[in-house]
Amino acid sequence: MITVNGLVAIDTLGLVFRAGGAGGDRLVTWAHACDLPDPWRWVAAGDLVMTTGASIPTDPVEQANWLNRLADTNVGALVVAARADAPRMLDQMLAAADARKFPVLEASFELEFVKLARRVIESALQSQRNRLEASQRLFQSYTSALRERNDFEGRLATLGRREEWHVEIRDPVSGDPIASSGELPAGGGRPETADIPGRGRAVLTVRHHKENKIIDPLLVHYLAGLVAVELEQQAIERDHRRVEGEILLRDFLNGAVDFAAARAVLERRGLHGPLVALAIDPAGPTSWDPQDIHHAFALRSISPLLLQEDVMIAVVPDREYLIRTIVNALGSESRAGVSRPIIGADFLESVNQARLSLARAREGQVCLVKYGSTETLTALAPKTLAEARDLVDRYLGPLIEYDRDHDTSLLATLSTFLTNDGSWKVTAAKLSIHRQTLVYRLRMIEQLTGLRPASTSGTTAFWLALQAGHSAGLLRAP
Repeated sequence: MITVNGLVAIDTLGLVFRAGGAGGDRLVTWAHACDLPDPWRWVAAGDLVMTTGASIPTDPVEQANWLNRLADTNVGALVVAARADAPRMLDQMLAAADARKFPVLEASFELEFVKLARRVIESALQSQRNRLEASQRLFQSYTSALRERNDFEGRLATLGRREEWHVEIRDPVSGDPIASSGELPAGGGRPETADIPGRGRAVLTVRHHKENKIIDPLLVHYLAGLVAVELEQQAIERDHRRVEGEILLRDFLNGAVDFAAARAVLERRGLHGPLVALAIDPAGPTSWDPQDIHHAFALRSISPLLLQEDVMIAVVPDREYLIRTIVNALGSESRAGVSRPIIGADFLESVNQARLSLARAREGQVCLVKYGSTETLTALAPKTLAEARDLVDRYLGPLIEYDRDHDTSLLATLSTFLTNDGSWKVTAAKLSIHRQTLVYRLRMIEQLTGLRPASTSGTTAFWLALQAGHSAGLLRAP
């Protein structure tokens, strides 16, 4: 494609700038001769408009308006090869061209417009041929990279090396890199960007290794299409892994599969280290829908267990950044509960902890509550003495009455058990009793209250009742 400066540089055409020289780098894509008074109706962006000047107004203000209307169409430039009776181009018109950086060229009336048009058209056709050859090279380079490298970043590196490009794919929300062809070389040309179509929601940025090299934006769009195919294939694989994860999570919830026994399967999904259960209620402006959250950038390196029921249940590594990223991606007004780290035998308890914490988050109108945190206790704590007394009577009353009538210590046993995080061994040692005696006492507590001390609901209710009783002076300090 030739520029306005390129046309002026051809001596045989005899073109000179009258105004708008600052726009000399504008591309000229076609040529169009027009002597009508309203040429903007007949030309297109990038055209070189050629006129003998017969239709140019004579009034200075009208001339400037005529020029502005023509410039509004984003044509490449205006060439005036004035005949003898054509109006002279006045200062107001030329000043408007300078202000718009719109090239106005003057030529001899003897200039053959066909000769000028042929130069422009030949340049446009050659540019199209060059683009076609460049796109073919791009496709060949990408095909070769597909054959040579199994990994996505390796293919980008191969392509970048052959084309002398630095290629980078970024997440448009966080700006974090998803993949690249390698380190960005010092200097480099002007970056060209393109949105990558499909579910990947990514942005492609390409720049030449050499500072003075410009990459054709059309080639960047071609590359974005090629990358989109790869990203969609990855998305399909993530879809399959989500379905597998849903099945596995349902088996955990139904007790068909032991959580601890499936540790190797979880680690193959990238779920390493301590894991937690999440219960999420998506709400508000969202980056990702619940059914598509597994495609979010933060989850590309892992495959969490996800299940959409009345709320979203998830099993993910216990990482603060990861948890908050998932919750925020599901909506700025989302509420979420997080369990304690999951112990294999207590998987259902962990899910219950997450659900209970979600309830506290809803009540407290906070984004996220972790089980056992101060937010959980504050949301449930009684606000008055009457509420504290009601809580103690409801959950601890049967134990207080039984201890009084039978001279037992069930309330002390319960308090010690909860204080030591439900550890049977530590509790028995603290009370100086046999473990079997502790089992008997906890079963008695369950029979009297209807709540199992080791369960999520039992632990929460008993602990809050004990704290309320001590704070209100209804129970003696242990």
